[in-house]
Amino acid sequence: MTRKRRPGPPRLAFVTLGCPKNTVDSEHMLGALVQDGFQTVADPGDADVAVVNTCAFLQSAVRESKDAIANVAALKESGSLKALIVTGCLAQRSGASLLDEFPGVDAVLGTGQWKDVVGAARHVLGGSHERIANTEYPGGAVDDGMPRALSTPRHVAYLKISEGCDHRCTFCIIPHLRGDQKSRSVESLVAEARSLAAIGVRELNLIGQDTTGYGTDLPGKPGLADLLAALDTVEGISWIRVQYTYPRLWTDELISTWANSKKVVPYVDMPLQHIAQDMLRRMGRAMTEKQTRELVARIKRGIPRVAFRTNFIVGFPGETQEHFETLERYIEEEPFDNLVVFGYEREPETPSYEMTPRVPINSRRSRRAKLLGLQQRLSRERLSRRIGETATVMIDGPAPGRGGQWAARTAGSAFEVDGGVVVEGDNLVPGQLVTVRITGAAAYDLFARVERSADPALNILG
Repeated sequence: MTRKRRPGPPRLAFVTLGCPKNTVDSEHMLGALVQDGFQTVADPGDADVAVVNTCAFLQSAVRESKDAIANVAALKESGSLKALIVTGCLAQRSGASLLDEFPGVDAVLGTGQWKDVVGAARHVLGGSHERIANTEYPGGAVDDGMPRALSTPRHVAYLKISEGCDHRCTFCIIPHLRGDQKSRSVESLVAEARSLAAIGVRELNLIGQDTTGYGTDLPGKPGLADLLAALDTVEGISWIRVQYTYPRLWTDELISTWANSKKVVPYVDMPLQHIAQDMLRRMGRAMTEKQTRELVARIKRGIPRVAFRTNFIVGFPGETQEHFETLERYIEEEPFDNLVVFGYEREPETPSYEMTPRVPINSRRSRRAKLLGLQQRLSRERLSRRIGETATVMIDGPAPGRGGQWAARTAGSAFEVDGGVVVEGDNLVPGQLVTVRITGAAAYDLFARVERSADPALNILG
């Protein structure tokens, strides 16, 4: 049964999957559509147009994206939708084949065609039955001055400083989906940071496929250190966090800038992927085991009280029990505050797809579980030692399911991906910095009570 056309502007719903880089792309597409007269709704079942912005980094992400497309397509088949547009990494990876796989999809737009979403939506709503597939070139939203509608809480925002990657790790499909490194200028990023601060953003999260590669493609080659120094002067911002740094491009200048900045938090997100020499070579990481160990130690020495987040891959082709035990020992010897472990997944468009010998899936799963169990123990021990300390935290909002308590984070935890702090206190607001005393700890979270405001000037958002 076809739903009757509602009066007023066309209604729009977004389904965004994947990483924060994809979130920013959705925010720019959403901003462009709203500027063109669309009205946003939360539920695709209440919309005229639905956009599914997909992820395809791993085969598990491909399956999740296809499930999301199928669920939204079912709404169109029942008459709840007029138009379904698929964007993002799966669109770039699969292209027009998605039109064959999902007859309900009206348009497929690759990562470099995100600005075409307005034309595609109007095309379908105008009554055209011509289906669109455009994946001409990879990319993402790094254009200056484009409209943007934030989807994060008011006090926190992502600032995409670059798109694409010039590295060619043998397991990674990102360059194929997003292209080579493309950086925004320091001036444009500072201008956006000021605009975000003016609307109440207190924490900036700098993102890109390779943030330490920032500026290598720009005239004069300004580096990440230059950008951080410029952003450190933006009034109204409390915390600046950098995510997705690549090991090979870290410098002593960057470490010094990080340590001496007023607003750049002592938090380093650096996917290492492995530590065993043979694995680093086969992964194409362009760093030896010795260089990797020395870099991590140098960062920990150079940035006081730094919290370190990293990723590792287990079960990569050729990984022996000895390689795995080397990694296991390293995590014990050089503990990380936040650790993600992936079991290797074969990606057809990557060099590692044909590599042998392959590690059986049961071994991949058991190795992953073992490292996660190790990290849980180490994290619990580390956090329990903090009971009785005071710490500065940023309030994110009411703690779900905990009346009278608040969700918060120390500077050592990133929004939505790391453990947090459950705070007891009254009259708190998102974005507020407060001093708390830690009263308890779990495997990944802390519990605390408010002692005082860390910065009264930042308690109330304008």
